[in-house]
Amino acid sequence: MRLLGIALFIACGLAAVNAGELCSFADSATVIKQWQDVSSPGVAAKVKLSCGHAIFAKLFEMAPAAKGLFTRVNVADVNSPEFNGHVMRVMGGLDVLINYLGDTPTLEKMLDHLAKQHAVRDGVTTAGFGVMANVLMASMPQVVEGFNPDAWRNCLIPILNGMSVGLP
Repeated sequence: MRLLGIALFIACGLAAVNAGELCSFADSATVIKQWQDVSSPGVAAKVKLSCGHAIFAKLFEMAPAAKGLFTRVNVADVNSPEFNGHVMRVMGGLDVLINYLGDTPTLEKMLDHLAKQHAVRDGVTTAGFGVMANVLMASMPQVVEGFNPDAWRNCLIPILNGMSVGLP
């Protein structure tokens, strides 16, 4: 199953990122199509959960201290309903953000909202989003057939930058 190992939520920190500036129409169309091949409604929630778990496992492997940021969602038991719920929220959030790549004003509002949510979380940093970018960029080729690293980098990095605005 090529979905195992898929990448998730979302890295780095430019202050006022406009996804349209770095993610061209062609890049966004490529990313949206490739993501839909992975995250279509026909993909079972169990598969999406497995993919999300693989992403977080890679994140915790690359940055073991990051585990401490997820205590409120019971990261001590990665199979708990709380952590599973968090994984599915992250996967769902990534899905929505990717599907709004073509609607810059809406995407910017969503990124602003997510940046504010992350800003109140102690320990969440721009560098942490950088690690997540590396996790996602390393995972997507295993998941997406014909993975286009330039298109994904051009679209994913602005998403993660937008989410990390205002973070230390």
